[in-house]
Amino acid sequence: MVNAASASVSASPDSTFKFVSDLARELSRGRVELPSFPEAAARLQQVLSDDSVTSERIALVISSDAGLAARVLTLANSTLLHRGGPPVTNLKNAITRIGHEHIRTAALAYANAQLRRAAELAPIREQLESCWREGIRVASLAHAIATESRRVRTDEAMLAGLVHNIGKVYLIARAARDAPGQPSFDERSLRPWYPSIGQALIENWKLPDDIATAVGGQLDTERSHEGDPDLQDLLIVAVSMAAQMSAGVAEELVAPQEQDRGQDAAAMPAAAALGLNDSALVRVMLEAQTDLEMLQAALG
Repeated sequence: MVNAASASVSASPDSTFKFVSDLARELSRGRVELPSFPEAAARLQQVLSDDSVTSERIALVISSDAGLAARVLTLANSTLLHRGGPPVTNLKNAITRIGHEHIRTAALAYANAQLRRAAELAPIREQLESCWREGIRVASLAHAIATESRRVRTDEAMLAGLVHNIGKVYLIARAARDAPGQPSFDERSLRPWYPSIGQALIENWKLPDDIATAVGGQLDTERSHEGDPDLQDLLIVAVSMAAQMSAGVAEELVAPQEQDRGQDAAAMPAAAALGLNDSALVRVMLEAQTDLEMLQAALG
């Protein structure tokens, strides 16, 4: 759950603090009001939280929304998840092929697209598009890291990457609807808040606990723990690498003469736990570029 008192807000105006605190209290009470979130996508998240749910039941919920059904089938037939064989043409087969985590990914991608197109959110469309691109970038890196390290499931990694900034999306969208006079939040004012807001949102959607925990702890770059590496370790590295990419550091990381710029990521305890040294991080960067293109094609 969100602990509003734990976030640093010294640089934020009082109105921002009050607005975010009110949202934190709503989420702590289990209230989730994300503007323009499709009903079918929300219902699907609830259905998938039942471990005994059948493919028939999932297919029934998906088929209630043509756009959602199309997104699931597109992902099932994407180059990223399906390499060879006949295309999938019905939802039950698609569900069997790609599994529940990828179904969640398709649903959240569809919901995000609806959010970006909502007329009431037109003034912040550019910000929402930026959040979506950031989510796709982190998802591609998370998928590549999972493939490279073989320590975390690739489907969970991709979903965690896609929703890592859902707290930021929530804050931006709610501010546009509920506080239209509020100046736009910048990254500095959002950064202390969106991981914990995102964790609470994911918990309320009943996504897997390890995804919620990973999202909530994604900025803990000094995290070190006993035992096997986990999804939070992976997301910490993916988010850090995405920040480097967006700042234009990716080319320097790949260039031999500039590989020391990539050592920050490799030196993190999370990267060490995943077995990611400098050369592995270079491979991840290159693989993520390919994954990024395939994810964009599959998710829109």
